[in-house]
Amino acid sequence: MERWSLSMQTKVKLLAAGTAILAVFAGTLFWYFSYYTKTPEYSLKMIQEAAVKHDMVKFQKYVDMDSTLTKACDAMMEGLIETERPMPEEAKVALSGFAKMFKAPIVAAFKGSINHYIESGKWDDDASKVVDQGIPIDSDMILSKSGIKDMQFESIEYTKMDEADDSAVVGLKIFDREANAPFVLELLMKKTENGIWRITEIKNFKEYIVLLSDARRQQMKAYIDTTQVLMANHDKNVFDIEQKMKTILLTSNLGNENVRMDLKKIVKEELLLDWNERMEALHKIDVPEAAQTLQRLRLKICDLRIGYCEKYALWLDNKDVKPLKEANEFLKEAKTLEHEAEFISNKVKADTN
Repeated sequence: MERWSLSMQTKVKLLAAGTAILAVFAGTLFWYFSYYTKTPEYSLKMIQEAAVKHDMVKFQKYVDMDSTLTKACDAMMEGLIETERPMPEEAKVALSGFAKMFKAPIVAAFKGSINHYIESGKWDDDASKVVDQGIPIDSDMILSKSGIKDMQFESIEYTKMDEADDSAVVGLKIFDREANAPFVLELLMKKTENGIWRITEIKNFKEYIVLLSDARRQQMKAYIDTTQVLMANHDKNVFDIEQKMKTILLTSNLGNENVRMDLKKIVKEELLLDWNERMEALHKIDVPEAAQTLQRLRLKICDLRIGYCEKYALWLDNKDVKPLKEANEFLKEAKTLEHEAEFISNKVKADTN
């Protein structure tokens, strides 16, 4: 059998190729551990990995939570105050001073919610908490105002290094689902003594809050415009029905059984029917996140008005004082919420004109 063997020239070529591969591999390892692991991009990758693996220790290694959230809180409050239109400058200054009173509990609620998300992968964390001098803060409200739950990471747009200051600004492109718009967050990162880059601030967080607030205002206006005809028609119908009832009460004897039954018929077949139809129509509307508060108010008003109609009709039927008292309580609460809903609607209209 003929033995197969490599020529000396071939062996030299293979040795040279192997040496080159080893050199490239060694160079790659050297680049990875001596350079890449000490770059802003690597830190962002580690932050993403920490969130996926619920590794709080790793997350805090690359994010200065206290610095970032304290500055984010300031920026958020400034952005929210700036978008409150119309507001005199003196009022903005006064409101800014008042907001500082709540800064510590807001930062604590913010931090607690983010910690919960990193550890569990979920934002829902029993919402309301009492922190810092017993001030109750709704952490879910803070997250909603910040827009953080609707951020979707897309790419790193740029990195601007400042070697003299050992800092970098990284442009992180996100897509905000609520605003339905892209935005580039500018993350300020500082290099530590051991070469690790940490996020210390979101430089343009105020501008992001302004963008989000403007988008929410437009969504609110669109919701109000969409429901304007519906609400106006039902309001007119209810007004006409109530005028009919007032006429009967002023011109007839409520002690008369026939009068009471006539009123009961109007309440059940007209007034109650209208409030049920209004509620059903509101449920069919596609409501943006920004308008959920007003939508919930309107549905609660419908619910209370329906309760009033049912209890009032029951009183007309059996003359028992208990359902009448309950009916008046429903009506009182409904009117309070109606003033609140009207205030919100008028404010949005004024802000968007």
